Amino acid sequence: MSVVRLLKVGALVAGVMALSSCETETIGAKMANDKALKPPPTAVEETFGRGSTEITLLLAKSQSGYYEGVSKDIRDGAALAIRELDEAGAMKIKVVDVAAGPSSVPAAISAANSRSSGLLLSFAPQATISAIAASAPDQRPPLVNLGPAVSGAKVFNFGFDEVSSAARGVRRVIAGGQKKIVVLAPANLGVSEEAGLKSAIGQAGGTVTGVIRYDAGAVSDLLARSKPMLDAANAAVVMGDGNAVGAVLRALRATSASLPVVGTSHWPTSVYGDPSAANVLIATADPDAMRTVGARYEAAYKRPFSIHAALGYDSIAMTAGIVRSAGSAVITSEALTSKTGFRGVTGLFRLTPNGAIERRLGIYKVEGGRLVSVEATAESF
Repeated sequence: MSVVRLLKVGALVAGVMALSSCETETIGAKMANDKALKPPPTAVEETFGRGSTEITLLLAKSQSGYYEGVSKDIRDGAALAIRELDEAGAMKIKVVDVAAGPSSVPAAISAANSRSSGLLLSFAPQATISAIAASAPDQRPPLVNLGPAVSGAKVFNFGFDEVSSAARGVRRVIAGGQKKIVVLAPANLGVSEEAGLKSAIGQAGGTVTGVIRYDAGAVSDLLARSKPMLDAANAAVVMGDGNAVGAVLRALRATSASLPVVGTSHWPTSVYGDPSAANVLIATADPDAMRTVGARYEAAYKRPFSIHAALGYDSIAMTAGIVRSAGSAVITSEALTSKTGFRGVTGLFRLTPNGAIERRLGIYKVEGGRLVSVEATAESF
């Protein structure tokens, strides 16, 4: 049995390796140097790479006509991966705008087919992704979806779920006897995500004592008013992916200093350096991998490496490993759903035939501004 590895950490090297009991094959062993990349222009259609195997990246531009936010991070993470991992020049990424919504999907798929695209990657509003997924599976390449989960034939959801990270971390504190959990979540957290976290806490034997919704302003006042709810809990889960996370942590420490805190994989890494983050537990991917690739990303694009950029990177790295191992003709559902999975910047994962993704996360504690392993990530499925 083999495991396709997307990332080799050490000596600042990233690559894709196929592992077996008797041999290791390194794919893309030589990596790019630290030379900074200029962010590519977004006002025109873009192509990264020079190979014949096209990976079509379907994103939605903002009203400004540019890729912004998560879309920009995914695009730039994918562009960095093609530069670093496609040493043989076998692949290219074609970035296609689907900001017009579901009506833009038929033309985008038709054009991808005319270029003999081997794989579709997507991040767009759910209605647009659903339209892609609903298209005839025999009339399009497989779809790897980095956006909101959808279902369909030859559709594989690739997102990194913050709720799964929170649930994995909170299971550890519940197992330690801290079963009354208060959740602090951004005001825009989806109802289904809140329900999913509550369900996971209940299944682990815990009880949610309350949910406190926060925004970037008036965090201290909000937590002061919510002190009875905090006092009723013996652990807190803090969700979020923006700068407000730091403000929430500081206010939480001021209000309930002794309350153990569980963070998530989506926290900005800059929060780790805040004294209020000390001893927080987080279930996430290998932080060494994130730091290694993240340093090159930040040098290239002059902004922090986000979980979304990591997903863009890993989606291309996974594909590059398949192409390098078996050729472009085998970017198939069977290749994508290798039972032994892949190891990338976002950790060990595998796609399943029903379109879901399974991830193996380690448990880490924030110490001295860094994540220190408490419970190692599983080495295999």
